[in-house]
Amino acid sequence: MNISQASSVAPMMRPSATIPTEVFLRYLLPVIVVHGLGMLVVLPIFFSWTGVIVCLVGVHIFGQAITMGYHRLLAHRSFEVPRWFEWTLTTLALCCLQDTPARWVATHRKHHVHSDEHDDPHSPLVAFLWSHMGWLFLRNHDLTHVSNYSRFARDILEDPFYFWLERHPVAPLVIYFGQTIVYFGLAFGIAALAGTPLTEAALFGTSVVLFGVFARTVLVWHITWSVNSLTHMFGYSNHDTGEQSRNNWFVALVAAGEGWHNNHHHDPSACTVQHKWWEFDLTYWEVRGLQAIGIVGKITPLRTERIRMAARGKARDTSNPARAVEVSQPLLDSSQSPHKSQLS
Repeated sequence: MNISQASSVAPMMRPSATIPTEVFLRYLLPVIVVHGLGMLVVLPIFFSWTGVIVCLVGVHIFGQAITMGYHRLLAHRSFEVPRWFEWTLTTLALCCLQDTPARWVATHRKHHVHSDEHDDPHSPLVAFLWSHMGWLFLRNHDLTHVSNYSRFARDILEDPFYFWLERHPVAPLVIYFGQTIVYFGLAFGIAALAGTPLTEAALFGTSVVLFGVFARTVLVWHITWSVNSLTHMFGYSNHDTGEQSRNNWFVALVAAGEGWHNNHHHDPSACTVQHKWWEFDLTYWEVRGLQAIGIVGKITPLRTERIRMAARGKARDTSNPARAVEVSQPLLDSSQSPHKSQLS
């Protein structure tokens, strides 16, 4: 096992498709506004233990909409679910204000193909802050070009809901800020029905909104962004993947397993990133739980298991040539090199 700290690889320039003078206000302004609103929870007038609990529970539920939904389901198709459940995860992910499904998936798949290379949208070889959040604030023309969607997210845009979201860029903002009405209405209504004076009920509803929507969003943002930054800088590697991905226990803890990032880059098609017994992958076990109750169908296993499955299939085919053997899971990720996965 290769133990490593911060990468000693030479620094790299930003992708050439980014221009320093082209600030992407569509991302910068919401990030500033939401951070500002989220910081209001430090004011004593807005504190409530209910808000804290709603925030922490929301970090996991909505964070899983990104991890389980956008990442493992949409970007890598590592398990199968009914359309209604996929759309549910996507709607919850939109409540995290992390972009449309097609753009998120296209960006992530591009990252896998060009990981820590010049065309990587968010490599920390440029700078830590660049990989963590700075890359969002400069317009990258490659990411918004139709060819990027065509190459990396064509399957996503075949879905009518996701295509509609791309055609209506204001829709994610409406969905995101629309949830504040639900949070405030429920909190205010419950407090009012319990006999709380209306002024105090309104303050309680505001507290739940600030904690449950804005502070939660900020936390989920930084947890997600840490996968882009910290897990390409600090940790250890189980596999030689040809780039700087690392397994980082802290990110794995806060991101429900996503911190085992070197494992993921080694085998991006697998639903699990748990390659050692101590590398607990909470997201995978939650997917298994959903499979146990009938929501999740097929789950893509580790590459080693896919190879064994293919070998058993070939053996059966050899013993009975007339029988067509279907291997339901992908054996290997198509690639441009022995290390980089071509996820298109």
